[in-house]
Amino acid sequence: MVKKKKKMEYRYYEMPSGSYVLPLLGPGWEQEYGVEYPDDLLHFHNFLEIGYCYHGDGNLIIEDRVYEYKGNMFSVIPANIPHTTNSKPGHICKWEFLFIDIERFINNEMRLDAMSRSSVLSIVNKRGTLKSAQNHAIMSRLILEIIRECRDQTVYYEESLKGYLYALVVEILRLADERDKSRHTKRVNEYIKKSLDYVGEHYMEQLRVEDIAEASGLSESHFRRVFEDAMNMKPLDYVNLVRVDKACFLIEKEDASMEEIGYRVGFQTQSTFNRNFKRLTGLSPYQWKSKEKTQEGILKNYQISAMKGWEA
Repeated sequence: MVKKKKKMEYRYYEMPSGSYVLPLLGPGWEQEYGVEYPDDLLHFHNFLEIGYCYHGDGNLIIEDRVYEYKGNMFSVIPANIPHTTNSKPGHICKWEFLFIDIERFINNEMRLDAMSRSSVLSIVNKRGTLKSAQNHAIMSRLILEIIRECRDQTVYYEESLKGYLYALVVEILRLADERDKSRHTKRVNEYIKKSLDYVGEHYMEQLRVEDIAEASGLSESHFRRVFEDAMNMKPLDYVNLVRVDKACFLIEKEDASMEEIGYRVGFQTQSTFNRNFKRLTGLSPYQWKSKEKTQEGILKNYQISAMKGWEA
């Protein structure tokens, strides 16, 4: 059986002559959204849509992503991006909307060469999103100022709108840059986590940086750069750190010779074990063992930046 395609609506708006902004404001936009349409009926527009929610609860669907919205949140949805807004059953929500001819504004008002204009438009039109005023205060204030200018239409409001729109485009570009950096950080953290897991499983073996890089999915040169930037140490320095940490545990928990412990944690010679142990703890293995109260290890004394923010 052929799968039935979902319906989708195209809602077209006419931009006022000589303007870049069509405001949809007032009490008519305080309502229970979605009651007249099926929950999965998406629509799209011919202009960039910005919506500001003053109060109410519900969900905003943008393409295949579902966001939960509440008061003091705003949406930024480029032209031709399918979306829909649904209130929670029985909830009256107050939204106001701005439709912006962003392509004409960027081409006419922003002093950019043709290539830069194309790049800016590509970024602005790439993805819809929902944000909170609390986390994105500048963009929120800009949207509310544009709404205020459209509502009041005092002298020179058209020129004021151009200034706010310029600033709004900049904030959208910054939002995209923030998102790209977040993705990059996530990718870097994934590479680092793979390398730390590999070291944790193989520290007792004769590890080469090449082996750790391969386990991380990076070339050796790229891995060295990513690892050192994230961890503030070289890969083999971290390997020795793990080995000494494991040795601290064994010294406290087991009655074994220092030679045996050094070998069990991956050091091939006693001198290498002693040198690295003292460099990292300030004590020799024997001095560590003779302390009245030994420590559980040394890794807890290190601030490893790549591990911040990981989730289980």
